[in-house]
Amino acid sequence: MRFIKFALPAGIVVLYLYLSYAGFYNTMKEINLQSPDNENFLTFENPGKGGSVKYVALGDSLSAGVGSDKVEETIVYQFALNLSKDYGKVDTLNLALPGGTTEDVIKDQLPLTINEKPGYVTLLIGINDIHNKFTDGQFTANYSHILNELLTKTEAKIVVINLPYLGASQAIRFPYNWLLNSRTKEFNGKISGVISEIEHQGRIRQVDLYGKTYKTFNKNPENYASDLFHPSGEGYLVWSKLINEN
Repeated sequence: MRFIKFALPAGIVVLYLYLSYAGFYNTMKEINLQSPDNENFLTFENPGKGGSVKYVALGDSLSAGVGSDKVEETIVYQFALNLSKDYGKVDTLNLALPGGTTEDVIKDQLPLTINEKPGYVTLLIGINDIHNKFTDGQFTANYSHILNELLTKTEAKIVVINLPYLGASQAIRFPYNWLLNSRTKEFNGKISGVISEIEHQGRIRQVDLYGKTYKTFNKNPENYASDLFHPSGEGYLVWSKLINEN
């Protein structure tokens, strides 16, 4: 009898945890949102300005714009558009890969970036490292390698965007919301630590997207796409304003 009294509530807790975890990932797989544009190259022209610059975006689905219906509402488009205020021509190459990790950036995106000789690079990567259970050491080593390669093999100004907390309350329930937030903060600490240890001579600008959106972003459901994880077009525009304000 004692065993039954203990086993029943324990079983309920285990079932809740399983359904909460599985439900979150199954919802994303079923909805399977796509990037708003298959073209990864864009050109912006401003006849009122002279000169030209190349901009390359590195990252995952967040830089690919998954969740938005329009490419104009993505952070890469908005960053390039903002650059065009100062340049006559901005050539933009978006290498971001949905599902990408720091390992994918190193293997696939970095070599192409170095060949492009960009003047600007944005880097937003790490969400999938968390979900794929990368260790702190793996993530830190990979992130350090990415920044060192960009600093030594390009002359680009690098905009490092730290990891936002993602997931509407309807999608990620306790304790996974707490665990995800904890890991996000840990990884952001690693990003800041890597930057503080690198001699970059002002070439790296860090955007604290987490600190600027954690308390406000989740309050507006319109900031999320239908999978309740990726930002909507409106959500990406909120991010873009913060990224471009510095």
